[in-house]
Amino acid sequence: MFNKLLKNTLLFFLCIFYSNLHAQTDDILASISGDMQHYNEVATVTKQNEHYQPYIISVFYGKELEKLGVSNLKEALSLVPGLDMATDNANIQSPIFRGSNPLASGQSKLFIDGFLVNNVFLDAYSEYLSFPIEMIKRIEVVRGPGSKTDGVNAYAGSINVITYTEDFDGFESNDKILLKAGSSKYKMGGFVKTYKTDDLKIFVDFFYQEDDKNAPSGPDGLSQGVMSIPGLIDNTALSQSGDAPLWLKEYSLGLNLEYQNFSMKARMLEHTQGSAYGINLALPQDKDRVKLPSRYIELGYDNTLNNFDIDIKAGLKYDTFDSKTKLLPDGLQFIDMTVYPSSIVPVTFLDGAYGEHLAEQRTIYQSAYLKYSGFDKHIFTTGYRFIKEETVNMVSKTSNWTTGTPEPFDYTDTYPFFDKNAKRDTLIFSLQDEYQFNSKLNFIYGFNYETTSYIDAGFEPRVSMVYQQDPTNIFKTIYSRSHRNASWQEMFTMNNHARVGSTNLKPERVEAFEAAYIKKFSSDNYLQANIFYLFNKDQIYNSSANPEYRNVVDTDIYGLELEYKGNISSRDQFYLNYSYVDGTSYIKDESTAQSLPNIANHLAKGYYIYNVNNALSLSGIAKYVGSKERIAGDVRDKVKSYTTVDTSLYYINQKDNYSLTLSIKNIFNENVVFPSPPKTYSEDYAQESRNFLVVFTKEF
Repeated sequence: MFNKLLKNTLLFFLCIFYSNLHAQTDDILASISGDMQHYNEVATVTKQNEHYQPYIISVFYGKELEKLGVSNLKEALSLVPGLDMATDNANIQSPIFRGSNPLASGQSKLFIDGFLVNNVFLDAYSEYLSFPIEMIKRIEVVRGPGSKTDGVNAYAGSINVITYTEDFDGFESNDKILLKAGSSKYKMGGFVKTYKTDDLKIFVDFFYQEDDKNAPSGPDGLSQGVMSIPGLIDNTALSQSGDAPLWLKEYSLGLNLEYQNFSMKARMLEHTQGSAYGINLALPQDKDRVKLPSRYIELGYDNTLNNFDIDIKAGLKYDTFDSKTKLLPDGLQFIDMTVYPSSIVPVTFLDGAYGEHLAEQRTIYQSAYLKYSGFDKHIFTTGYRFIKEETVNMVSKTSNWTTGTPEPFDYTDTYPFFDKNAKRDTLIFSLQDEYQFNSKLNFIYGFNYETTSYIDAGFEPRVSMVYQQDPTNIFKTIYSRSHRNASWQEMFTMNNHARVGSTNLKPERVEAFEAAYIKKFSSDNYLQANIFYLFNKDQIYNSSANPEYRNVVDTDIYGLELEYKGNISSRDQFYLNYSYVDGTSYIKDESTAQSLPNIANHLAKGYYIYNVNNALSLSGIAKYVGSKERIAGDVRDKVKSYTTVDTSLYYINQKDNYSLTLSIKNIFNENVVFPSPPKTYSEDYAQESRNFLVVFTKEF
């Protein structure tokens, strides 16, 4: 059946391509001329010349996403070619680029107005995926590792979220307030506000949102032998099924300040969510929670002196993993882990086992970059980024392992879940040259060199070429090498039945080859096609059978991505993409190979907006996610494919500057699940079913 769908999809792309080529030939030259004039004026600020950039990029605009009824950053990212989502037992969700290691966070980097927000504990940014789309002006998504040579290594991709702090002549951002309500008692309120004088600009955004979302789940991991010891303890009968608490409660306050050549960026995000599927894989209580707060401030100075551009930054960031939950059910038997293996006498937890686990990290960094444009046809950029990460607070409290009583006992010093002395220093040096060979051909080449307190990543080059046959036909080739350092969960977790950290982990490494062709019909009407081949080494895995994190897998990945955006008539907007990814995963310890596990080989996504008139529009979103193979040794059937359809009605009152949106997500109530590891939740991790959303926005 899928072969037929694939053929029809490719045929549709070809039909769209040739119909647009025929219909718009007479308008191309005039349109391109206008586009290029526009680019020359605003490209360096808005990045609207993305097709001429030396990487594979997709850009989504907040206003258009609002019309589609897209609610948050996660929903917007689900439209990106080659991007799927994965989750874990704590519902820490991660975008997966091109099938790259779905069992690990940190495969991609997220920037909010240029600030890197990945947390240190998990190297994830799940707490930012609920960021409301109404607060976002534009999302730029780069697929592949070749996008960064400025002290940040994007292993599989990078996401740059630009808020409405971006504000300049001709493209001003309006103040606004917004209110939202929807299924699962969802409610949200927020505002953005800008204050400007000749030398000073202050931008503030704020939002609060909450819901009581849950999902039917189970049987939980106890049914698969989690917390059982063969021949000694059997807790399988205590396994539960029920509603996994996926509720959300969060607020955020952001502040951006610019004064002459000085700037400040700051944000406080307080994110609290339900404990989902349980940090010990036992279904938790409704009120159990995980907090993932994020706070940062960055000071910057930039200036231009003759042919030199100077950019100096210093920042401070705090992020925390904070869990308070019922770890295990009433009546569970287990051994006293504080004296194991000298004693294996079972202890009974009549009222269940409870835990409070907190690890707070502090990151301090300073960077300085110098760009020189005094040479003919060359622009050189060089600089460094120094990062100091350390744990500043750690708490480990559980029910008493010796007596089984539920009252929290402080094991912070005697039986910690995490190394409270964890720290890491990183120094990255970068050099890059932008070489304009002629009016049609330009190159960018450079490298990062990284050293750390542990195992160094070393030298990582990047070379890209962009050839513009003419303004409507663009060719790109890219070679890059990058890495992902192990997260602190992977390095410093201890005294945990399901996870064992190791400071001997090597960085995950990737070597990437990419090529792309872009056909532009006008500024917002284009066809993009690209192919890629990725060599991934030393990927980090653990399992229920061997909970220690290890560099155990090498993966070769290849695929293609097709992306079209345009219109069928003068009243509509149309977008469609298709992605294919395949490859081989090599398990080092077993000298075996298998096809990519937990990866959908086929992804197809698209949306259509029909503008009935200047005030009213109708839209729809469709997403197809193919079936997924299981990891080696997992005898369960494949994860089934699914197709979801959303629809939205959007009304805007231009006179009074307010808009109203009504949307329905997953109209046909498709069963959407994300894969679970073997011997955990046998029925995988259920996701949200059909739901609705109402949004009111007022601009000033």
